[in-house]
Amino acid sequence: MDIKVMKFGGTSLKNEKTRAYVYRHIVKNLISHKVVVVVSAMGRYPDTYATDTLLSLGSPRLSKEEKARLVSMGEQLSALKVCGELLEMGIRACALSFFQAGIFTDDNYEYASVLKMDSRGIKKKLQHYDVVVVGGFVAVSTHGRITTLGRGGSDYSAALFADMLGLKEVEIYTDVDGVYDRDPRLDNMAVKYDVLTYDEMLNMKSRVLHDRCVNYAKKHKLIIHLRGSFSSSSGTRIQPRY
Repeated sequence: MDIKVMKFGGTSLKNEKTRAYVYRHIVKNLISHKVVVVVSAMGRYPDTYATDTLLSLGSPRLSKEEKARLVSMGEQLSALKVCGELLEMGIRACALSFFQAGIFTDDNYEYASVLKMDSRGIKKKLQHYDVVVVGGFVAVSTHGRITTLGRGGSDYSAALFADMLGLKEVEIYTDVDGVYDRDPRLDNMAVKYDVLTYDEMLNMKSRVLHDRCVNYAKKHKLIIHLRGSFSSSSGTRIQPRY
């Protein structure tokens, strides 16, 4: 079975219009692959289900464990929303819970370290479904408690799922169509890179990709293909060498 891991950020999922672009990418890949879709919480603050919006609903008095449970709701809602809309399109899809996803960590609720991974649950679902949707950023401790992988951790989650499934590449979709030498939304003279090494990407201090994702990909020689949700551009590949 050919499998592809595709991660979509919150701005790509914020409303019906933006999600339509996401579904086009998914449907295109279903011609030749089963797809694991990793999703962030929908939108950015003050969007209703964004991570910072959810945090604003809580209290500073909440424990770190309670805050992790609170913010995990954003990814859970996102995964179930995307799964539901794919089902309405006639696509065989299911949404995994964090307990089924197979990423297990220590008890650091804000910046957890991964201790082990178990691909059996996700592989079993892929035998029966064409698309498996799972929330990024959130994992489960070995003691069965919700943990998080640090802000922006959905990129890291996508790399973990790709490695867990024995893949050589992970696709990460965002609201820009690749890595540029400067912000293309502020400077129309910005130049896009077709290929970067892991170290070049890390040295850029870019916010486009989470450092934990890039470092993990470097260690495991996993190619990151960064693409735009709203574009057909080939994007930027982050890899060992070129």
